[in-house]
Amino acid sequence: MIEDELIHGARAVRSFPSPIESQTPIVPRAVAEAVWEEASVWLDEPLPRAWIPALARRADAIFKHNRRFRQLILQEGNAGRDWLWAFTRHWLAGLVWRHRRPLHARLPDSYNIGHPLPPKESVAPEPGLAKPAMALFSSAGRNHGRPMAPSGSKCSH
Repeated sequence: MIEDELIHGARAVRSFPSPIESQTPIVPRAVAEAVWEEASVWLDEPLPRAWIPALARRADAIFKHNRRFRQLILQEGNAGRDWLWAFTRHWLAGLVWRHRRPLHARLPDSYNIGHPLPPKESVAPEPGLAKPAMALFSSAGRNHGRPMAPSGSKCSH
């Protein structure tokens, strides 16, 4: 472990690549941090920073032990990266549901299955108006709660 208090504070930084990093140019920690930040900003509420390394470790553990997940991440082009983003959103939604249920109620249903967050509305919708279009995608029935395939992906469940 390498420590550099000027850059990283007192936290230790791994000096070896993760399983995903050793086989792809994808950096799970960077994806986890970006997904965490995206959700924190969208919710206008800081989520626990401890969730970032937990999400990255989860990605590496599943990559190491699950052949199907590994195949998705190893796809050519940006498909593997896009899959990791979708799964990381799905896992973060689970953490929010487990530990911050009132915040989870504010997330669109589509986030639970890995869709990106929709743009924030600058003004609140009038009462009685329909939900934004992204909220129409529900995990009920379709995909059985698994993240949706990134657009342009050739994967079928």
